[in-house]
Amino acid sequence: MSEIREDYLPGCGYKIYQDPAEFTFTTDSVFLAHFPHLANKAKVLELGCGTGAISFYLAARGAVEVTGLDVNPRMVELFNRSAEANGIFWQEEAETGATEMKAEVRKRGAVSVTDDSVPESKKLAPKVHALEWDIKEIKSFCPTESFDLVVANPPYRNSGRERTIGTGACHEKTAVLEDFFAAACYALHSRGRFALVQLPERFMESMELAIRYNLQPKKLQWVHASVDKPAWIFLLEMVKNGSYGLEVLPPLIMYNADGTLTEQAKRQMEKD
Repeated sequence: MSEIREDYLPGCGYKIYQDPAEFTFTTDSVFLAHFPHLANKAKVLELGCGTGAISFYLAARGAVEVTGLDVNPRMVELFNRSAEANGIFWQEEAETGATEMKAEVRKRGAVSVTDDSVPESKKLAPKVHALEWDIKEIKSFCPTESFDLVVANPPYRNSGRERTIGTGACHEKTAVLEDFFAAACYALHSRGRFALVQLPERFMESMELAIRYNLQPKKLQWVHASVDKPAWIFLLEMVKNGSYGLEVLPPLIMYNADGTLTEQAKRQMEKD
């Protein structure tokens, strides 16, 4: 176990604890967190949450409840430690002491903001929590149609040479891409949104899975390191049971010719 690193999310201000021996967040997480539409008082689920960068950004954007799931207990531990350090970790047991609420915490990791037992001051702050959970077991985690938004930065690689650091986060060791689509379809209410980031080489696979799981592609953006380079990732937002109509946004270019961040990329680092 390596030494824990204390970082801050750019443009957000939230503290985040990370273990360099595990996978740490990168710009693709930042871009994904700013990409999807976020409904008022949104209830959000992050699949494969890691240490929580995407979840914390969505909380900063205005989500009232964010729950992260990950099979790696180290990631879940650091996620919840960061949430507590930022004052957004939802400690239902300490607030209510109710047996039924404790059962809900174990099952879901969050409660409705309309719960009368929750102090008014607590209802104003985002409620963020992570659980060690296999996304393939989503049906034992929550009832269907429980969330407004599901987000995922799934492993990119299903073949090739494996990384020695962050293997599970980068390679499909515990779940494949279809598992993320299946979990999102189950967890979302009708007209809810699923947003993910992936490699261009898996674009057609993602589109096929979207149609298979009734997740209609609605918004797409290609991300390039520079204007003269091929896209290295894409951002895709889908709507469960949505109608046809795909909006393709202008490309997101990260760097100018001199290596500095473009104004477009800088805006992505800012809180909405």
